Amino acid sequence: MDSRSSALPPGPPDIWANPSQAGAAEVAQLAAVLETRSRLPDQVLVNSTLLRVLAPRPGEHLLEVGSGSGVLCRLVAGGLHGAGQVTGVDISAEFVALARQYAAAAGLAGQVTFEPGNGAALPFADQTFDAVFAARLLLHVDNPPVVVREMARVLRPGGRVVLMDWDFDTVAVDHPDRELTRRVLHWRTDHYFGNNWSGRQLVGYLAAAHLQAIEVTPVATVARDENAALTLSLWRAAEVARDGAGITAAEHDAWVGELRRRVAAGTFFASMVYFIAAGYK
Repeated sequence: MDSRSSALPPGPPDIWANPSQAGAAEVAQLAAVLETRSRLPDQVLVNSTLLRVLAPRPGEHLLEVGSGSGVLCRLVAGGLHGAGQVTGVDISAEFVALARQYAAAAGLAGQVTFEPGNGAALPFADQTFDAVFAARLLLHVDNPPVVVREMARVLRPGGRVVLMDWDFDTVAVDHPDRELTRRVLHWRTDHYFGNNWSGRQLVGYLAAAHLQAIEVTPVATVARDENAALTLSLWRAAEVARDGAGITAAEHDAWVGELRRRVAAGTFFASMVYFIAAGYK
């Protein structure tokens, strides 16, 4: 993480940082969260944009680092039109087993494979893949540049590394209490689950790995109701700010109550920017 985040008081433990330490039941719950969220409109937008930037071509062999339940591997496989291979690697053997089950249920067991492995020491030879990607991963990683260098190592010359992460400090929420809104969002950004500035740091990671022709695609997601991952994240942001003494219980109730009233009235608005960065070897 950056020096800014490492100097802050610690927040709650980040289960996504190393799900290999979780039990089978907990990983199954995490996988269910990933599968459910991938169907929400704001995540569909981000994932489809990632697919467009990645631009998989028939016959290519692609790797996802931190593949989780395999949502994106299955999505990318669709872009190969039956000709090519997608491999997912995850530090959690439980995630790998579940991802294989999801792929088999989707009829992709022959085209999408999953292997256990650590992103900081990928279990593949140099220059193995045509493209390597990671999404919503680096914000949970202790040393992102090491992971990105590994991604570049296993990439063939001319291939591309594509990274995607959110930047929680870009969240905009329409709420009448600006000062309280800033405190809620800043507490979530600075104390909860990893480096929430990761999105703005992706370009630096690619440059440090000596990747070239770096391009950035921002994706502004919008939430108008509770059928959005961002809205669920806002409820969680208020909860963890309250539990971490960033706001009082009364402030939590007032802030969330106002937003819920706006949801009911059809006037709720929130947005957040994800960044997708691509570099070439």
